[in-house]
Amino acid sequence: MKKIILIPAFQLLLISLLQAQPVTDYLYKLDNGITVKNEHAWNQVWVQQTYSPISAADQSPLTVNIRTLGDLTSGLTYTLMSKGKEVKLKGAAPGTYDLRLVCKLAAQPGTISFSVGNVVIKPKTKTSVAVTLYDYQVSVSESPSSAALSPFETELKRCKLTPVQQSLFGVPSFYTPGNHNTPLKPDEMTGNTKGKIKPGKYDVLLTVGISNQNHKIWLEGFEVKQGKSYKIAANLNAGGIVYSGGDRNVKEMRLYPAGTSAKQAGNAAPVKNMETIFYTDILNINCCPPGTFDVLLKTGGDKFEWRKNVAVTTGTKTEVK
Repeated sequence: MKKIILIPAFQLLLISLLQAQPVTDYLYKLDNGITVKNEHAWNQVWVQQTYSPISAADQSPLTVNIRTLGDLTSGLTYTLMSKGKEVKLKGAAPGTYDLRLVCKLAAQPGTISFSVGNVVIKPKTKTSVAVTLYDYQVSVSESPSSAALSPFETELKRCKLTPVQQSLFGVPSFYTPGNHNTPLKPDEMTGNTKGKIKPGKYDVLLTVGISNQNHKIWLEGFEVKQGKSYKIAANLNAGGIVYSGGDRNVKEMRLYPAGTSAKQAGNAAPVKNMETIFYTDILNINCCPPGTFDVLLKTGGDKFEWRKNVAVTTGTKTEVK
């Protein structure tokens, strides 16, 4: 098993996801038994494979570079696999392999693991695999409680560099494990984010409202113990975007993948099936996924203008003018 050093992502490098590099068996697991699954969220794995000539003295035909966006992991390892069996990297023969990656979590004990398929090693060639990982950081802290029922609360941050934001909530819902049809009613509820519930095992859903989207963070296999209280924290590892152009006629910002504007003929207009997210509270910093976007500004009535190739980076504010 090969150990590698985490490369901090001080500036977002958006890597094209190649269909020839499938990512499978993604598992986000805390050592306390909780499995984290995101639904309608921004988390992604980007993979790129490139090739270069290899020197005769180089016995390692594969190099792997991994970037984690935001505060998420503290260490990573990878293993080259063939038909389910580990292959020694040194002197690996030409062929097609799988790459198994295990990322140690930073917030609390646990791992994110996944496999990258179709890793090709060619004769007399160095294969370079670049992986970029983006996910929400989830942690669960447990502390003593004298209450008969177990207290719980949630806390949400846009990113590590910002304080807890009052406009962002992780609203908790509790379900019978494996049955997500009907939520169970907590015994007590205080506001949107605090309450008390009987000890037991649950699947817990955090619903996060961001502009016109509801992100769902599932914590499956959550054991609530007698005499314990719980704090569930989520860091979205997002960026922030705000309109600062000074035109009072601008009322909306709509985000699309970079290059969308170049494909549009005629006047600028919304492209519904391509839209990442839109904002109406444009003068305040909005939570935004990292990436490079074409931003469509609504300037009054049905008039629109493009701002092209706007880069949003985890943990920083991006101004659109």
